[in-house]
Amino acid sequence: MAKFFFYNNRKPRRFNYKPILFDPDEDARKEKLQNRINAVKREMGVLEEEETKEKKDFKAEFVSQTKHFKKRQERVESGRSSFISNNGILIIIVVIIIAAYFYWLLN
Repeated sequence: MAKFFFYNNRKPRRFNYKPILFDPDEDARKEKLQNRINAVKREMGVLEEEETKEKKDFKAEFVSQTKHFKKRQERVESGRSSFISNNGILIIIVVIIIAAYFYWLLN
């Protein structure tokens, strides 16, 4: 039968994951090489001066794909907001305080 001691508990192993297939130096080298190739092609006239590579804004793209966020953004942009939706918790607290006051007053 094993004895349980508080001072001799084993601690969990630390998470020490090192990715095998990801090499940041290699990625930087490939990007640098691709930039040099594009610069040479632009000098030769093969590529246009500015490639029309549009980076999509992630937030705008995500909002446009979800109904809930799209409605919320339209409401924020239009400036419409309900007094009750903005101050709902405050209204509930005031109602509870008033109810407690009348309950205390009647008893």
